[in-house]
Amino acid sequence: MSFNFEEFVKKYYVHPETIEFFKARLADNVQPYYEVGVEEARKQSAAAAIKYGGTVNLDGKETEFIIPSPHCKDGIPVTVYKPSSCDTLPDPGILVYYHGGGNTVGCRKTHETVCKILARDSPCIVVNVEYRLAPEHKYPANIDDSTCALQWVAANKTTIGGNVNSKLGVSGDSAGGKLAAIVCHEAKDLVDFAILIYPSVSMNFEHPSNEEFRDGPSLSQTTIKWFTDQYITDEDKNKPRASVILNKDFSYLPPTQIIVADLDPLRDGCYEYYEKLKQAGVKVELKTIKGVPHAFWSLTAAYKENCREAHAAAVKFIQDHCYNN
Repeated sequence: MSFNFEEFVKKYYVHPETIEFFKARLADNVQPYYEVGVEEARKQSAAAAIKYGGTVNLDGKETEFIIPSPHCKDGIPVTVYKPSSCDTLPDPGILVYYHGGGNTVGCRKTHETVCKILARDSPCIVVNVEYRLAPEHKYPANIDDSTCALQWVAANKTTIGGNVNSKLGVSGDSAGGKLAAIVCHEAKDLVDFAILIYPSVSMNFEHPSNEEFRDGPSLSQTTIKWFTDQYITDEDKNKPRASVILNKDFSYLPPTQIIVADLDPLRDGCYEYYEKLKQAGVKVELKTIKGVPHAFWSLTAAYKENCREAHAAAVKFIQDHCYNN
């Protein structure tokens, strides 16, 4: 069944920004990723980021590094954003960010605006990670890259402009939110806080909201299957390293914020992950943005009001765990 936006608006509260965005996307006349293939999907992702991602000016330094890695001979490229306002802080916070894109599309460039906003408004140093993508590099390549990048940042805080006492957090959206959640398990002694934006906590996508929003908006079940097929085998889906919600112990995780879109097939997985952390005694907070679909977080030109709300919540969480403890 194809997605019927008129029926959807009758059934749910849909924020006006969401309605305007989908009208604009309809006018763009783009084909679904699963119909156009990986190369064209990446071009579409980049084009949407340019058109709807917005831009901001960052008063500060933007520096490129190549992180050495045992997993890839060319290393892991990262962009480090350090706002000038961090220069006056004795221990500026550091946030390692993993972009979304279903493990297949997206890059540092598609998420540079949101990284700059977090850096500017917190203020903190943001490290934007270019992990390897599927299908060229399947599971667990991007997890290896994400953990390696975090470990390097933890060992090189002063190199990127921080201090040995700088608090270190991780964040990411969608597939990047999953990566941020996983590295909290893999490098648990290094992470001081985490901000997970609608993370894909299970590669089986079995939660009720996956069926509720099977036809969309934004992320249909067919698109999810296409992403998954590029990335991982059925056998690997049931490993805790792939589906972070399958871990047995959550008690050692850092203070965590989970930001959710309520018209998102990933919503209920986020809610279950929140409950697991809460039951394990982790300091965790949940923020649901009403009337928006998956992927709104980085589309700052289209979702001005909703992005302000979500980004402000993340900024406060960064400030609370970097400067107010």
